[in-house]
Amino acid sequence: MGLALTLGCVGEAGPAEALDESAHEFSVAPGEGVHEEVTRTALAFLKPAVLKTLVTGNVAADVKFALVNAAHFDDCNFSGAAAFVAAKQAEAVRALGPGIALLDGDLLAMAAFSHSLHTVQDFYAHTNWVELGGDVLVDESLGAFPALTPYAAIPSTGFVVVEGEKPRHTAVTRDARAPYPKSAIVTVRHRRTAAQGLVSGTVDYEPGNHCPRPVAMTHEELNKDNSAVAGRAAQHEAAKSLAIRQTRHEWCRLNQLAHDAWGDAGTERLAAWVEDPSAAPDCAVE
Repeated sequence: MGLALTLGCVGEAGPAEALDESAHEFSVAPGEGVHEEVTRTALAFLKPAVLKTLVTGNVAADVKFALVNAAHFDDCNFSGAAAFVAAKQAEAVRALGPGIALLDGDLLAMAAFSHSLHTVQDFYAHTNWVELGGDVLVDESLGAFPALTPYAAIPSTGFVVVEGEKPRHTAVTRDARAPYPKSAIVTVRHRRTAAQGLVSGTVDYEPGNHCPRPVAMTHEELNKDNSAVAGRAAQHEAAKSLAIRQTRHEWCRLNQLAHDAWGDAGTERLAAWVEDPSAAPDCAVE
């Protein structure tokens, strides 16, 4: 590319070509333009070589974690997926520590962070968040990505996480005969209270289905992965918009986690990834 990419302290530089070459170790699945578009739009302020590496790692997650439902928020495995995101971001932060060579650490951090981005982007496309009327982010905190506990309410919306065997005195229902998107509306009733229930589509080839049978929907019935899915163009656009916002927020989370772990050295390390600071999010308000 002919672009010098500074990674770390003044006077220390790593060639952008090294980042470009690192992309060849990933298999890029065809037909994944939406993940690429979401990542490039949300993180357009990063240096081109950094952004290319994050995009490649994100798209490659479909191959690397093809059989892992937690990597895609599939099969109502909400607790597993939330833990996957938190673990990958913690892995990225560790790689930014002083004990790893600058270029090696940055490449490891980018790979781990990109995998976490794939998962949070899938959240909006693979669940019924949009169909339930969710128009805010699942989480806007700056600490570790929060646990999503089965049959607990998500603070941002009050949607109840539907995962696994339901508690006593609890019923989960949906009208499978209703036309979409009403068919994706899940209700959780516990004693005399009722709330909307969050589910995700089931995928046969991924081991472990945590969706209760009365409300289960297949991936084909629920996904909003692209605008070509018949009858779901509006929902796809809503999911994509939320995924862009969440991806941008995850940059702020990563910065906070790096600062918590490594102080100013952590945020300075990530600042070296940025091409246009004026276009980067103001993490104090986003």
